[in-house]
Amino acid sequence: MRRLARLGALLGLMLLPVTVSAAPGSSRVVLDRVVAVVGDQIILWSELSRQTDRHPLLQEALSQLPANASAELVEQKRRDVESQVLDELIDLELLRAEGRRFEIRVTEQDVDQALPNVAAQYGLTVAELRAQVEASEEYASWAEYRADMRDQILQYRVTQMLATWSVSEAQVREHYRKMTRDESAKVRVHQLTFAAQSQDSEDRDRAFAQAQAVARRLRQGEEPSEVAEAIGLDPDTETTIGRGDIAPSLEESIFSAQAGAVVGPTASGQGYVVFKVVEHVESAALDYEAAKDRIREQLEAQAFYKAEQELRRQLRAKAHIDIRL
Repeated sequence: MRRLARLGALLGLMLLPVTVSAAPGSSRVVLDRVVAVVGDQIILWSELSRQTDRHPLLQEALSQLPANASAELVEQKRRDVESQVLDELIDLELLRAEGRRFEIRVTEQDVDQALPNVAAQYGLTVAELRAQVEASEEYASWAEYRADMRDQILQYRVTQMLATWSVSEAQVREHYRKMTRDESAKVRVHQLTFAAQSQDSEDRDRAFAQAQAVARRLRQGEEPSEVAEAIGLDPDTETTIGRGDIAPSLEESIFSAQAGAVVGPTASGQGYVVFKVVEHVESAALDYEAAKDRIREQLEAQAFYKAEQELRRQLRAKAHIDIRL
């Protein structure tokens, strides 16, 4: 019981600011303090300060300030960034706890294996990367840089193992369709539409008979514009159809037809439509087989990010978090 009481006292001391007096009678100067308690782990102001100093958000925020910005404005920007960095550190502690719970570990060998890829992103060797890290003021040492990498790898592994995310073949195809809609293969056609005056069978039969007669004339070689003008339709009949512009069944008939072929009459809306294919316009985009792997990687990255944010939200919802910033 004495040991437990002593441990409780020590834990209590850990949550107090660490101070030192500069001289007798002087005010105390805070050297470090707790800025957050996450479960049974603490985050110190010194750690938050180091992470904020080298965080890209701080550099971005300061770069947006005018050259004559006041010290108060600069400090306010820093406090804003500190709040965001503290959120990241809290998430990191929660993910570390999940890593311990599920025995997800990152070894020194894991860091060694990742370093060449990180260095290559900057066009450097590992030795050159280390030299730059040690020459900069962002990290106190190479060991601190490796520790930061270990945390990044751990966050990825915990999310990869515990979060739920996937990308289906249908999602890849749909993204490809949207991405290439303006660049996909198209068909230039003459289109003649015959609307029924009503949905009565007689009116629809009359429209269908007219469409059949026009289709025959087109198959016999008459010019679509001349036929249209002769029956009182707009002679400007040419249009371009892309994938997704018309019903799938009709689209397939048009895209599979040879130049000069007549398609229809086919039911469409309030009447019937006849097409004469002029030419096929080849796509400027990569075909699906060539593009699908890159699309999948992109969608998986997006799905992974969303899953990571959801996992962090769930961990926060069930954790005890005391922010003291």
